[in-house]
Amino acid sequence: MTDLSRRRFLQASALVAAGLSTRSALAMGEPPVQAARLIVPGLEDPRPGALEFLMGEVQANSSVITASEVASLDAGSAAIFDHPLLVLAGDRGFEPLSAEALSNLRLFVREGGFLLVDDATGVPDSDFDRCVRRDLGRLLPGSELSRIGRDHAVFRSYFLMRSVSGRVLVHPYLEGLWVGDITPVLYSTNDLLGALQRRPDGRWSHEVVPGRGDQRLQARRLAMNLVLFALTSNYKRDAVHVRTLIERMRRQGGYGD
Repeated sequence: MTDLSRRRFLQASALVAAGLSTRSALAMGEPPVQAARLIVPGLEDPRPGALEFLMGEVQANSSVITASEVASLDAGSAAIFDHPLLVLAGDRGFEPLSAEALSNLRLFVREGGFLLVDDATGVPDSDFDRCVRRDLGRLLPGSELSRIGRDHAVFRSYFLMRSVSGRVLVHPYLEGLWVGDITPVLYSTNDLLGALQRRPDGRWSHEVVPGRGDQRLQARRLAMNLVLFALTSNYKRDAVHVRTLIERMRRQGGYGD
């Protein structure tokens, strides 16, 4: 994405925040919004198809036009800067991310990108959880992963939410990392995408537990809120200089190819 197209994409996101149709923004020549799944060595996608379903839900329920496909990208790839939303989901432990990958992700979140992390294990203190906390501690030194209050913007970015949800209810809260007054990283331990995954025949892949009332509906709404939050709250700072920053880091030896 060129600097000019990035600026116009950010302008389109601002139109969404203002409640205007993204179709008008896309008339300026911008592509649909595409999410990206982070590829981590040894960590397979635990909920295939769930992120694609979520992006379809966003398009069906809002004015945002989304891509039908989800990209799969390495954390060290410069291509992550072309996506407002990155998702890391897992159900097992993984090796520490490389310094180059962390440097790239650090630039991404500091310049307006949004990272959603989702623990698919459904149990507290999982191996995936341990590895996530390890690498998020390295991602933004000095910013500790902490609980997000119910007054946080993510709970009103589209639907008005009063609680969190997922396939399971391991913890009744989201956690996040702060950069100034924004949270470019949010973490769900409740297998949020597990509540959205469907079988080829269209039926839900997993039961929700404990399954009280509208738990799955609330999970779908929270997931959509997260996407809209990524577009209208965190991906709002002008990132047109990201390519320049990348080149500067390469020259200084702080960015891996």
